[in-house]
Amino acid sequence: MTKYLLISCVLFLTACSSVPKKLELPENTNSVDFSKAQSTETNFVGQKARWGGVIASIQNNAETTMLEIVNFPLTGNLKPKKGDETLGRFRVYFNGLLDPVIYKAGRSITAVGTISEFENGKIGEHEYNFPVLNDASVHLWKKMQNVNVTAIRQPYWLHNDPYFWSGSRSHYNRPVIIRSSRSSSQPASKSKVSSSKK
Repeated sequence: MTKYLLISCVLFLTACSSVPKKLELPENTNSVDFSKAQSTETNFVGQKARWGGVIASIQNNAETTMLEIVNFPLTGNLKPKKGDETLGRFRVYFNGLLDPVIYKAGRSITAVGTISEFENGKIGEHEYNFPVLNDASVHLWKKMQNVNVTAIRQPYWLHNDPYFWSGSRSHYNRPVIIRSSRSSSQPASKSKVSSSKK
């Protein structure tokens, strides 16, 4: 049993650490960090970069789609790790159409592309210089569902039940009955009793 559990854990960790094909870079490629690309003192135009974050907006142009992305650091499998702080925003240009119904604000995304010149724009009324990735490949991450993993402890009296320690499978499969309790402020309704006058 332990052996199978160990194998399952290894396969699960391998799957979690795998990198999507479209986000892979050739060996010995120097990918420019987002923090460095924000500097105006060094010119990184023409170099490769792999950044990720959360989509803030999308704009479909005649031949390209522009995504404005709030940057977040990437995990081992290149998925953005959301937090309360960000280093800024960047723009990604994809050659072709990306459906705004799918690539909508709030979705996590990672992009690989070639760094281009800064673009002047605004975030609200604030002037902002956006780092740009051109000819990008993008990977949209699946939404994660919230799963309730709360453990329910068995009642203390069950552990004194001889059937609990007998190994009887039928005992473990017994249904759990949850009884609702009335509030003390709401007394139980009395049943109507018909009375006959003499």
